[in-house]
Amino acid sequence: MTDPLTLTGLVIVIGILPIFIGIYFRVLNNRFKLENKITKSALNNISLGIMFALFIDFIVNSSQLGINLGLNIYSVTLLLCFIFGFTLLFLISTFTSNFSYVPILLLSLSFSFHSFAEGIIIGYDVNVLGISVSLPRGIQTTSFVIHKLAEGFVIPLFYYLSFPYIALFTLISGFPIIIGSVFGLYGFPGILSSIFFSISSGALLFSIIDYTKKDNQIMTRNIYDVIFILCGFVLIYIAGLLHSI
Repeated sequence: MTDPLTLTGLVIVIGILPIFIGIYFRVLNNRFKLENKITKSALNNISLGIMFALFIDFIVNSSQLGINLGLNIYSVTLLLCFIFGFTLLFLISTFTSNFSYVPILLLSLSFSFHSFAEGIIIGYDVNVLGISVSLPRGIQTTSFVIHKLAEGFVIPLFYYLSFPYIALFTLISGFPIIIGSVFGLYGFPGILSSIFFSISSGALLFSIIDYTKKDNQIMTRNIYDVIFILCGFVLIYIAGLLHSI
């Protein structure tokens, strides 16, 4: 069996570090281009496209909430988990309304459930297949890193964050991947990851709704706005294609 410390180092490099880099890059853009309305709109619309694509990805990873399995305990459980994720973020947004970065907190929590589910799969695969270096594994890892970079890029939204907050939201969204990977390594059934993918799907849907309510932050008034949304979507789509190789 792979040493848990080795696995932890691996998921930090491919799962947490890219989130930090994505957040930091977006924060720098938010800081230096805050007054440029065109750039600001482009970044926000790219983020929206990424969130739409990630939502679809989360749904797919949740076994489509069991919709193809008919009415049974498994599909009902996945649907209830989806509802739980949506409701949980609604309650958190209600009780943290005085916190300056509520939208960022909501997104980070959405991704935290997703990270835990991904960790389970990574730990389970490492337990069964071990850690190896090959072209297909390298391509899949690249796809995974792109996903995590994109998640990090989305998290700051249109806010400028100080370094302590960058670190905080990186840990909230990324640290669960370590816990999930250890669980998977020690035999936590990979199929149960669908439960956490379902929770993250519901949570992300609420985050998207909350994000699009922000006045003058999301615009679709011209072709450029639409193109930027599609660019964000296509980025995640391409990453998904790489993962399927």
